[in-house]
Amino acid sequence: MIGLSATLLATQKGAGVTGAAHEQLWKIILSLSGQTTRGYDRSRVLQIQHTEEEDNGVSEVLLQNSDLALNDINFEQYQGVIHYGYHTGVSRSAWVANTAYVAYVKGVSAAGVVIPTTVNGYQYKCVVAGTSHATTEPTWPTDLGVRVTDGTVTWEMDGNAGDEYAPRAPLKIEGQEFISSETQLICRLYLTGIPNDMRGDKAESEYTQQSSDTNTCKDLITAIAAATLAPYTNYTAYTVTYDSEDSLIDSFIPADYFSVNINENRDDKIQELLNYTGCKRRAEADGAIHVLVPTTSGEVYNYEYRLLVDTYHTFLSKALRNRFVNPNKEIVKSHPDHSPQYTGNATSATSYALKKKIHTTYRRLASSAQGTSIAEAIIARYELDAERGSVRVPLNCGQEIWDYIKVTDGRNEDSRVGNVQYIQFNCKSPDLGGDGDFSMNIRLGRVNTQSIGISYISGAGAGVSPELAGQFNAILDMLYDLMEEIKILYENQNALIDFINRGVVAKWHVTDLMIIPVVE
Repeated sequence: MIGLSATLLATQKGAGVTGAAHEQLWKIILSLSGQTTRGYDRSRVLQIQHTEEEDNGVSEVLLQNSDLALNDINFEQYQGVIHYGYHTGVSRSAWVANTAYVAYVKGVSAAGVVIPTTVNGYQYKCVVAGTSHATTEPTWPTDLGVRVTDGTVTWEMDGNAGDEYAPRAPLKIEGQEFISSETQLICRLYLTGIPNDMRGDKAESEYTQQSSDTNTCKDLITAIAAATLAPYTNYTAYTVTYDSEDSLIDSFIPADYFSVNINENRDDKIQELLNYTGCKRRAEADGAIHVLVPTTSGEVYNYEYRLLVDTYHTFLSKALRNRFVNPNKEIVKSHPDHSPQYTGNATSATSYALKKKIHTTYRRLASSAQGTSIAEAIIARYELDAERGSVRVPLNCGQEIWDYIKVTDGRNEDSRVGNVQYIQFNCKSPDLGGDGDFSMNIRLGRVNTQSIGISYISGAGAGVSPELAGQFNAILDMLYDLMEEIKILYENQNALIDFINRGVVAKWHVTDLMIIPVVE
């Protein structure tokens, strides 16, 4: 959960409950090295659709262009930082000469935002920490996002005095489109996040972790992200910040079984390494990849939602689901060629008792206890990915992936707890028609095609005929089945490659989507 000031937290909790009118805010700050930083708030930003997941960050932003002001600006590869907030009327201190200022990143440092000594109606955020000029106040810009240097401090015009924002993880503009219709001239921006960028980074050479190598999962994750591992040295370097760690990430050495083949992407390799552990990741506003061990049980929550209760954040609608965990038993053991032999296992008890679904993983293990720890981490991932429900709420500026939340519905006398794995932010100006929007959709668990179909009927698909909704869900079910078959093919292909590498396959037979190695 992003740290929010007390005033911003109270304002967003009150939205939709107390009836008090608070101006909803959104903006995007666009910057490129050597270019003027530009910012646009809801006076120009007509709509934002923005999705965050562990391995995904995408956004589509519609900008009003009726004045043709954007026609000659090429935003390709600009960094875009989306902010959400409210006008809370919070008081800001006036600028002071020869004073140390800290960078304002997550909305918790009041010292990081100032107003001019001669009030001009705007406030300014410290984006580079330092000390203000000994005597001279800067000439304050009045265009959103424009920056000014003051001693060793850099300030950015942050909006109207009394606004409060929380920034999201940086995105990159991958596409720009101009749209002309009868009623609107619009500039549409397509943005993607850090995991999407890394997914486009293909390995230029091969790497194999040998049995004698001592690189741990943490060492390899850091090297891949920092672009220091040989296959990825020509790509953008990202910092990994380890907020919390489990016992595996800095001790398990994935010898023999971790490799990088030509054209394999960076994002998949980082996810593969994390899957050996109980750690997760998310991109944050500082532009780094944050690795953490999320809270997954207990009664201490990152955030709570309760329907129409003044002291809690309300929700607009919810759907609860119970999804069978499959696989529900993981066996992690030494390969038959390894000596000594170790084995460990873990189960998802409830699903395993209903119907056994077992998966086995070979790894070079240091002990049976290590095998058990890895199996427990894998089962924990299966359980987290088994979707448990969804909720639509007035926009929560601080909600993050992997937050442990609770949703309580007093009418139904039920509640649901789980970890956020999907967030969709929805901002829409009334200028596009209707009443506008300032909400977010949250899912507990991994989103799949079945989930999309359910939500299409129960939520976003309101007003769609049952016949059309049924056809839509049928198509999604077919796609889901096809994805499962492709997954099976991929897994069997990897098994085949392993057989070939060990020189034990003389030939193979392909039937349907199954590859069957024939060992002689």
